[in-house]
Amino acid sequence: MMSKSSLTPFNNLETNIKKSLDDVIKNAFQAFLEQPKDYKNTYRQSHFNCAFDGYSFLGQTDSLNQYSTDLLYSFVLSRFSSVDKFPKEFSKVLSTYWDTTIIKVKSIEETVIEQLNIPGLKAFYDNYIGHMVSCNYYPKLDLEDQSGVRLSKHVDVSLFTIFVYGASNGFTYEDEFGTLKPLHVSENCVVFPGYLLEYLTKGKYKALPHQVDLSQHNEERYSFAFFSIPKPNHKMSFNGLEFTSERYYQEYLELF
Repeated sequence: MMSKSSLTPFNNLETNIKKSLDDVIKNAFQAFLEQPKDYKNTYRQSHFNCAFDGYSFLGQTDSLNQYSTDLLYSFVLSRFSSVDKFPKEFSKVLSTYWDTTIIKVKSIEETVIEQLNIPGLKAFYDNYIGHMVSCNYYPKLDLEDQSGVRLSKHVDVSLFTIFVYGASNGFTYEDEFGTLKPLHVSENCVVFPGYLLEYLTKGKYKALPHQVDLSQHNEERYSFAFFSIPKPNHKMSFNGLEFTSERYYQEYLELF
């Protein structure tokens, strides 16, 4: 069980919940990345046209998930699109593995919501929130200049972001004083606020700016971030705000 003190509220990004093993989703993502370029490009976001689902690649100029200068490949999975629209490599993840993982993600999020004690947030979450996961692959780099970032500083589209497989090297976040701090490798799940929490509370709770840094050891790196976001094609209200899912997505993207 998770003690309430372990998450109050975002003073500590690491929970006391042991991380899950990432072998199923990592193996699926690796199998997809090994496919020919033309096959992978078939599954770009334009193929889904649903929330943020789809494949993005290093150097891509029209991705909703990353800048063209970011040094990674990603694939966003969800149940917003039908399972059969996704590559066969992800079939096991979406058909059998997804539900048990989301149960763990929701348990963490519901504990945070209880602690925040924001009127109406639990009902909003129950009625309007769904989940997606961003599968991220950072290839090994051989760069003379080790300054800069592999993934640019940003805030997430989510209500909360959950690293259910723990944190890996390179993740850096900005604290309330604007100081960048490394989030060290963690054996536990990690949770932090995204832009949707900031949006719903009109700035009372800020989204966490974060990035992935270049460093002296830019080895191959995988990460898998679960996001809680408004389900597509929904109209919703909260705290005097009236908006649709798609309007929220667009307002988030306009931050960049």
